[in-house]
Amino acid sequence: MVRVKMPDHAGSRDQAKDLLSPLPSDLTGTTVALDCSAVVVSTPSYLDEIVKQVLEQRHAKTLEVSSGPQRARELLKRSAENRGVLDRLQVSVRLG
Repeated sequence: MVRVKMPDHAGSRDQAKDLLSPLPSDLTGTTVALDCSAVVVSTPSYLDEIVKQVLEQRHAKTLEVSSGPQRARELLKRSAENRGVLDRLQVSVRLG
């Protein structure tokens, strides 16, 4: 499993690419855990780029999203659905 923590302000596609740049270009068979607990502001384009990079281009087995604002979780789901990878996105909310 690879863990990635999103910043508090997630605004552009370039920022998303920078966040993911340390990850391997091929994530086949790998689960990527995306911690959104620090997110205060996020844009649809940033979140779409995360889905595009992790699931579509790098072929991760699963993108597991935890915590974060409801809006961010909904935008991730919408992006995954639009890209045909919703079956590989798992979203949960950590309480406490």
